[in-house]
Amino acid sequence: MTKISRFLIVGLCLLVFSAGCHALEIFPLAHVVPGLVGVGKTVIQGREIEEFSVEVLGIVPQSRPLPDLIMVRLSGPAIEKAGGLASGMSGSPVYIDGALLGAVSHGYSGADKTIGLVTPAQAMFDVLNRIAPLEVEAAQPEPVEDMVALAAPVVVTGIGGRALDYLSRSLDPLRLSVMPGLAHQGEHEPVSLEPGSAFAVQLLKGDFQAAVMGTVTHVTEDGRFVGMGHSVTHRGSVGFFAADAYVHYTMPSLDVPYKIFSVGEVVGGVFEDRAAGVAGTFGQLPDYLPVTITVRDSDQGTKQEYKVDVVSIPSLMIPLVLASAYQGVDAGLDRIGPGTSYVRLQFDSPQIPQPMIRENLYYSDSDIAVWSLTDLMDGLELLANNSLQDVELTHISVEVEVGQARRTASIEQAVPRLSTVTPGDSLEIEVTIRPYRQEPEKRILRIEIPEDTMPGLLTVTVRSGAAGYYVTKPPVHVPLTPATELGDEEEVPHTVATGAESLEKLITDFMEREKNNEIVAEFYPFIDSFATSSKDEAVEGEAMEDSAGEIEDRAMPAFRWNDGSSDVQKVRLTTQYVIDGLATFDVEVVAPEY
Repeated sequence: MTKISRFLIVGLCLLVFSAGCHALEIFPLAHVVPGLVGVGKTVIQGREIEEFSVEVLGIVPQSRPLPDLIMVRLSGPAIEKAGGLASGMSGSPVYIDGALLGAVSHGYSGADKTIGLVTPAQAMFDVLNRIAPLEVEAAQPEPVEDMVALAAPVVVTGIGGRALDYLSRSLDPLRLSVMPGLAHQGEHEPVSLEPGSAFAVQLLKGDFQAAVMGTVTHVTEDGRFVGMGHSVTHRGSVGFFAADAYVHYTMPSLDVPYKIFSVGEVVGGVFEDRAAGVAGTFGQLPDYLPVTITVRDSDQGTKQEYKVDVVSIPSLMIPLVLASAYQGVDAGLDRIGPGTSYVRLQFDSPQIPQPMIRENLYYSDSDIAVWSLTDLMDGLELLANNSLQDVELTHISVEVEVGQARRTASIEQAVPRLSTVTPGDSLEIEVTIRPYRQEPEKRILRIEIPEDTMPGLLTVTVRSGAAGYYVTKPPVHVPLTPATELGDEEEVPHTVATGAESLEKLITDFMEREKNNEIVAEFYPFIDSFATSSKDEAVEGEAMEDSAGEIEDRAMPAFRWNDGSSDVQKVRLTTQYVIDGLATFDVEVVAPEY
């Protein structure tokens, strides 16, 4: 062996990956020159790893956090069969004289499909070393013009139609494109992943699935792996499922060829998502949220149950849960149209002393499915994004029962049984409601008159508990006019209870807030503020001489309307109908006789 060759080998060995890895040399970026030739590995069909030829054309400088990339030309039967560089080949390892050069990661849109870019191996191993530490995320890099990552889009199976449209819009801010899958979860024998194997970064698994396909670049002896050669979400430290994948076919395309795949068994987790690739560990699962969706069609007498596991990152978890529930209702009913739904939600967490349960009744004359998810969206936002405390959800149960019958009623009249009351009395209210196309029905509510209410006329409002429901846009609302035509983006409203001093109070407010099937009677009392505020000052006031200013203040009217600092006086009555309408009346409050 010559001195020069021994020196080169020593130099390469200094770049051998950390202890515990397979014996692997890294080809230094500094030694990359045009004309070098090597070999790459990928899966074109099935699970067979095929080799292709690689010729180095040069180095393309990039702006951080992207590393400088290596331009290569690919050739050979595998590339010809695929029609060139294909989406899903990201992570395909490239070797020169047995040393790992890096991973195929990018191509050029609308150009020569045999020309691609390779992410250097050292940059990818730097990502692998990040699995333990938590670091601040860098801004999403902007690739050079016409350079596109070879990552497949988020391929979704089991979710289609408008639920898929909603998911696509929700994930667009994360720069994730969504497309329907052509194959569901495969039932192929699990295999050990190795460099060149197809694998999936899975965000949603179970009856509905969402995954991004790529290729494994390197596997260490201690069970870690790195792949893709570029980011998926670029969120830094993450928690995604890692699964093996089966490639049914690599579809040629005039733009970028792509792999049609199905997801196999979960084999571990992806815990780093950086500009140079993704890294994870075999045998270690990420945190995830199990969700059970039960849909009953009372007209058909059918029941469908769907189960999914969702990654726990809020920006992904919320739209994935909503899309799954939306698809579950659509699939369970197999129709779009009017109806009444009863919805029961249960959120379980060790941070909650008891399950957070919310029940409600909904009606829509056009599309009951979309309205049935309003409380689900609010509950997810409350628990995932509240500013008080981190909540680790362990399970969500969504139960929806739908019938086509219209179960609504309108408030026609509200009449007090007394025209005058004294402070401290109870006032009975007779409310007339008319169920849809039925005879009127009577309901009796009893509301208390506070003892500190001042004499005078009092206006009582009787209304539906669904007042906010009728003006709220449902979470999966699709506008008739696209956002681009409106001039600004449509944004889903997030109605989260506020003003609570603790998570327990926040949850209580959510569970106890008004429901669509309630009749609510309320008024703001005209209270004697001087009488209520000066009782505790009486003793001190007798011992002190009033100043001129205090005498002048006490000469002013000693009463006011409730300014919101105290609770509105309210009573609620549950019915079997979704209530709409409103009625008001006046009663006179008179001073008690002594």
